[in-house]
Amino acid sequence: MDGFTLSANTLLRTVKDNRADRIEVEIGDSKQLDFKPQFKIKRWDNEVNFSIRAQEEAGATMVEEDGKVKYKGRNVEVHQYEKPDASENGGFEFEWVLNKKPKSNVLRTTIQHKGLDFKYQQALTEKQIADGLVRPENVIGSYAVYHSTKRDNIVGGMEYKTGKAFHIYRPHAIDADGVKVWCELDITEGELTVTVPEDFLNKAIYPVVVDPTFGYTSGGASFRVTNNGSSDGSIYGNLNDSVSGSLNSVHTYVASDDVGTAYFNFVFGDGGATRAGVTNIINSSLGANVTGASPSWKTYTASNKSFIATSRVGLTAYFEYQGTNHLRSYYDTGSNTDSFFITGDSNSYNLATTVLNSIYATYTASSSYNPAFAHRRLLL
Repeated sequence: MDGFTLSANTLLRTVKDNRADRIEVEIGDSKQLDFKPQFKIKRWDNEVNFSIRAQEEAGATMVEEDGKVKYKGRNVEVHQYEKPDASENGGFEFEWVLNKKPKSNVLRTTIQHKGLDFKYQQALTEKQIADGLVRPENVIGSYAVYHSTKRDNIVGGMEYKTGKAFHIYRPHAIDADGVKVWCELDITEGELTVTVPEDFLNKAIYPVVVDPTFGYTSGGASFRVTNNGSSDGSIYGNLNDSVSGSLNSVHTYVASDDVGTAYFNFVFGDGGATRAGVTNIINSSLGANVTGASPSWKTYTASNKSFIATSRVGLTAYFEYQGTNHLRSYYDTGSNTDSFFITGDSNSYNLATTVLNSIYATYTASSSYNPAFAHRRLLL
């Protein structure tokens, strides 16, 4: 396959060759001499990884054709190939081809992972929809996959951004006549399953394709709508442990149907539980032009604003959008249980949230920065 190198019976590719934000994929199992119907993704120099393997079938063969790696059994095939339009950094398709009705409507794989949390994206409530939240159909019932501990973005270190490693989108089942239905995706310890509606399998014209898609993205898969001239209040996370330095930039994953400017108003400072001893609170409004219906990262330069924190650094923020139509700011559902307060601007902010906003900050640690705290998290 184009872009891949062959090592024994395994295909290897570096999707993003950046030490601070490297993405690598593997088709097959490099630890086995024979080919396995397996896909593996590695992030941040293999600091975290995930692999998925379909059930093997006696007598199955492996071939490369039509830009795909195909594991061909009599009853079931597993096709693996790149999907460049899956997300901001591309993606990968790991699909079953059912040549006849299977004995079970539940397709099973084994999975292994290191250092990852899987966050299920349930359907939105009526109230959430009324409040302007949107979750695309392929995101309902999907999984956002995050680094289990790290979100920090220290200049010169790893670029964890939001800490999101990739997204597993909800799969379709499609028969030979193009009839399509949504399937149910479920991840438990050691297993990923896809449940295809039984009624669909009974009526389908075979072969049937079932298509889990992996998107290499650090941005959220759902979004909220902020209309022209209005603001959208949001609360973001914290930096554990005390640290001094300077805030370099804030980055948001946004889109717009028209040319407009998103103003990011924020307070950045000490999150001490005593609500005292705050030094150099940053209270600022930054603007960035937003264009294009497809989401992308926008940078708000913070002009190296200095801060000194005696406890924990936190940030609270909201958007104001000035444009013809509306702004879409992206997020995933997930839990951030931190609950403390930022003070210094005459207000207090509780930072606990069930929304992981697609926003992060980069900062330069002071010369007194202690490498022992290199894994502090800036959850924005």
